[in-house]
Amino acid sequence: MIKRGLPLVLICLCVVLKTTAQVDTVYKEKRVSTYLKQSIAPVSLIGLGLYMKLNKTGFNDLSVKDDVVSSYPNFHTTADDYLRLAWVPFLYGLDLVGVKAKTDIKNRTAILIKAEIIMFASVGILKNTTHVVRPDGSDHHSFPSGHTAQAFLGAVMIQREYGHKSIWYPVAAYTVATSVGVLRVLNNRHYTSDVLVGAGIGMLSAHIAYWTHQYKWNKNVTVVPTYSNRAAGVYFAMTF
Repeated sequence: MIKRGLPLVLICLCVVLKTTAQVDTVYKEKRVSTYLKQSIAPVSLIGLGLYMKLNKTGFNDLSVKDDVVSSYPNFHTTADDYLRLAWVPFLYGLDLVGVKAKTDIKNRTAILIKAEIIMFASVGILKNTTHVVRPDGSDHHSFPSGHTAQAFLGAVMIQREYGHKSIWYPVAAYTVATSVGVLRVLNNRHYTSDVLVGAGIGMLSAHIAYWTHQYKWNKNVTVVPTYSNRAAGVYFAMTF
């Protein structure tokens, strides 16, 4: 009986293994396809920024800078310094008014920290290796735009956490992020290419943080939004 039943068991085992392998392959292909789709916009922005930085045609950094300076010679605002972080209260505050995010607050904070590390490292390395002079000549850290990278990192997080609730959350986030980039150019602090590459880096940093996250930060971790003396913050504690 055992000898007769063994081939049947082996056949069933092979079928199960083959089915599992096929499902795993389909899952991996779906993940890769998602990664590629989410990479299109940031990679395109980085590519366009590099094209503007390097090409010698009429459409380049210097031509745009000359047009901006001649059209808005006395323009100055500090709004971009604040708008780059305008998404932070919404990333946590919407939960408090009943708009539930896709990711719990602990894992969301872990993703945010990871994304910030990736973004700051990428921007910092490029700034300190390229030494591009700012349009206003103030220093040699023009490329890429850290303000814009920060704003678009936040826009991606708002999209991924609240986009399923309403299209207007990501629309508002990307509108604010775009305004940060525009203001950096109008303030004569960055070339257009700096802004485009910064936006791409910010978006990729957030996506990579999500792609690589294991969602294991829901144990022994406490993350609570705080507000005291007109200052918002986040309380973070981990028990080992």
